[in-house]
Amino acid sequence: MPGSPLPVDVRHESDRGSVEVSYPGRHIIYYRLTGHIDAPLLASLVKPTLQCVALHGHIDEFLDCTGVTGYDSIVRVHLVEYLRAVRESASVTEHVLVEAKIVALGAWLMKLAVGGIEIYHERAAFEAALRRALDAS
Repeated sequence: MPGSPLPVDVRHESDRGSVEVSYPGRHIIYYRLTGHIDAPLLASLVKPTLQCVALHGHIDEFLDCTGVTGYDSIVRVHLVEYLRAVRESASVTEHVLVEAKIVALGAWLMKLAVGGIEIYHERAAFEAALRRALDAS
């Protein structure tokens, strides 16, 4: 997994993109997204969080989006709805590493809509946040 310090536990693919999921800590999920994130990949972004929230109540999600080339707007809309719903009963903090301007814009729109999202433009800061979360888990 180039660019990621973690082994891949699960990989989901569509015709246009992929999501790799790792579980490096008790309440930590690490996602690596590549290509175009479309509706068929939505469940792979939601299901792991719902399962971990049921077990731990609090989740730190780390999303490496540096390989994302674009996304369907419906994905962003559904993720906002999902985060609002899950945060009614649990704590979910998202750390998002972005590179492409369109992905950064989408992350900022989600942050404005639901809060609780830290956006990083530098891998070193993103990985430092991951280390802090791992140390705390």
